[in-house]
Amino acid sequence: MVETITLTEASSEVEALYQLAAAVLNEHTNANDLCAVCGCAFPCERAVLAEHNLSL
Repeated sequence: MVETITLTEASSEVEALYQLAAAVLNEHTNANDLCAVCGCAFPCERAVLAEHNLSL
C-alpha cells in the first residue's frame, strides 16, 4: 500500500529536521578540538551529519 503525503506535510517534516540539525550544531561545538558533547575529535560525526542535513 502506498501512502501519499501532501506538500504541506512534507514541508513541516523538512522544517522539523532542519530545526533538529540546527540544535545539534549548536550543542556539538568545538572545545579545544574536541566536541563539547561527545568528547570526540571535532567535528564529531553528529555535527558533520547535521551540517549535511542543513545544506539540503
